[in-house]
Amino acid sequence: MKSNFIWTVLSTLVVTGCDNVNWGGVELAIVPPPQVSAAPATSGEEVEERLPAGPVLYYVANTGGVATMYPVGEISGDSLIPIQARADVRAFSQRYIGEHLRQGAEFVLYRRGSRVGTFVVQSATAPEANVCPALPSAVGALELSSGAEQISEYLAIAEQYAPEIRRRAGAALETGRNMQVLAPILAEKMIRARRAPLPGNWQRAMEQLLPIPISGTSDPGYATTFLVGDTLGRGADNEGYSLFYIGVPAQFSYDTVFVLYNNYAEAGKAAPRVVDFLDWNRDDQPEMLLQVYGINDAWFETVGRTQAGQWRRTFRARCEQGTSAMPDIPTSADTMPGDTAR
Repeated sequence: MKSNFIWTVLSTLVVTGCDNVNWGGVELAIVPPPQVSAAPATSGEEVEERLPAGPVLYYVANTGGVATMYPVGEISGDSLIPIQARADVRAFSQRYIGEHLRQGAEFVLYRRGSRVGTFVVQSATAPEANVCPALPSAVGALELSSGAEQISEYLAIAEQYAPEIRRRAGAALETGRNMQVLAPILAEKMIRARRAPLPGNWQRAMEQLLPIPISGTSDPGYATTFLVGDTLGRGADNEGYSLFYIGVPAQFSYDTVFVLYNNYAEAGKAAPRVVDFLDWNRDDQPEMLLQVYGINDAWFETVGRTQAGQWRRTFRARCEQGTSAMPDIPTSADTMPGDTAR
């Protein structure tokens, strides 16, 4: 009986089409739902671009007594996430400066995987027009440990994210005689396999030979760059090639675990050098920051070993317009003990 009554009420409301109905002294009201606009909530409003939410890897150049710091990428697992403004570069830069590069902000400086000092921000500026990467940079004061005063470039991470570097046991990171002898031999095999012309002078072709720590072994490995028909810096032309590879200790020799071969005639000049290494993602295996030189520009790349145990390029940030604000730091300007660079 009760259900029939409710059905009668509802039927009456529908038939009459009224908003208010009186029934036995009780007033029933139908309240229509609010109107939903078809336009999105952000219509006519600019959406703020995403700023890095985690640790950022920075590159610090110390030239002519002036220390300048540049963002490289946001650290995320095995790789870096590019930092870039997709719309308003100046607005993005001002927000980035306010969040990450405030005056007085402190960053830990690293060289060859060890902490060597602190960078304190004095001022930060947005990039100039038509400069790439279009990211802000900071000028700061260096507070360095003893023996680090002559270093020309560092890696840096904000103090609150800076990893604690454990002292590494085992052999010292020195360029041993076996590296100097075997690096060109292995390079020759790779060059012949690619049917490229061999260097006329192997010692001149080997632009960099850098010992690097390898997890799981006390003996160091190395990273090396060979150039034919080119120099390690911006300029020259699209003739020649570069060979970069990583060797890890093996019985009486080294295994090549990563190779970058760039034929300039096919893809344009790309001459890489290792800026430095650091275990910035805290997986007990240092990653490497590379600076790669083109004819008119220079850009950053990173190489590391993934959690799956594979060595690969994990980050590449080259600007399309081919202009760069990155400084050229000569490899001979900062030769730490154990380095071979000409």
